[in-house]
Amino acid sequence: MGSIRTVKRTVLLIGGLVFCITSYANNAERNKGLNEQINTAFHHLVQGDTSRATKLLAEQEGIKDENHQLSKLAIMLQIELEDNDTAERLLLRFESRFTDNPDTFAFAADAWRDLGHQAGIFSKFGFYKKGVQAKLRAGEVAPENAEYVVLRAGASAHGSSYGADASLHKTLTDKAIALDKKWGYIAKLNYAQNTDDQQSGVAAAKAAVEEFNTDFVVLERVAQYYWTIDNLAQAQHTFAQACENPPAQTWYREVKWINACYQAAVFSHEHGLAVKLGEQALKRLLATYKLPTRQNVEIAGLLLDIAHLENSQLALQLLNQVITHANDKVLVKRATRRLAMLD
Repeated sequence: MGSIRTVKRTVLLIGGLVFCITSYANNAERNKGLNEQINTAFHHLVQGDTSRATKLLAEQEGIKDENHQLSKLAIMLQIELEDNDTAERLLLRFESRFTDNPDTFAFAADAWRDLGHQAGIFSKFGFYKKGVQAKLRAGEVAPENAEYVVLRAGASAHGSSYGADASLHKTLTDKAIALDKKWGYIAKLNYAQNTDDQQSGVAAAKAAVEEFNTDFVVLERVAQYYWTIDNLAQAQHTFAQACENPPAQTWYREVKWINACYQAAVFSHEHGLAVKLGEQALKRLLATYKLPTRQNVEIAGLLLDIAHLENSQLALQLLNQVITHANDKVLVKRATRRLAMLD
């Protein structure tokens, strides 16, 4: 009898294990499917199409506040819709719900900054201050992670008016340099910019690009640095290099990639710098983003402005797609008018 009970118990245990494994696999598959939907919605959102994000968030109403990525998507949707009040409310809830994750505050820092850009003159400082405090918090939550230490170091430079301690600026910069070479270069650039030490900044920029010449994060930061010191030719070259090395799709880095490619072309258009660099950057954008949206129409228009017609086929395709498929009458009119300028 004892042996029969043992066999039964073993069968029950094995059955329970199979059930657990199957449940885990099903959950993993569901999570994978949800993450793919989130990434697709975000891919549309960065082009200015809010429909996918709106639909997905409505479908996931019951869990969106509990899911880190869905919460980000909800915040970015409200920023795109320019509903600052709702975005602020969601951001505050997001920061309080996911307090142990440094990425919470790294994301929030960028989101607060964007809200500051959109806000009226009397609200800007409040949003920018929240952004600085989010960077400080990211470094406090992950004190041994170089990426977040860099955020905290840079934020410390803002001083007491932003709730920061400027005396920690150098100490935290040195710590980031010791923790990681790549993030150490970014820490050096931040410190050079904050202290107006152009000699050290240029040296760090050159060394960073030489060592990390395919790393988008490094290239984009170096390009921004050259821009701040008015070395526009070098800034354009490095933005174009960053454009050629897109990052993995991670929220605000994709936005920064779009901006890097676009800015390379703006330098061509507004400052007469290397047209080929700007042309190639916009072609890369239009090969990636094909939705009939206002943002993509602007990209197509800029390509037509700087390139010969034979090199602007992607722009023509996008504008014709807008005229054929877009429901926005104002956008259709804009695309039609832009094409008419070619006659």
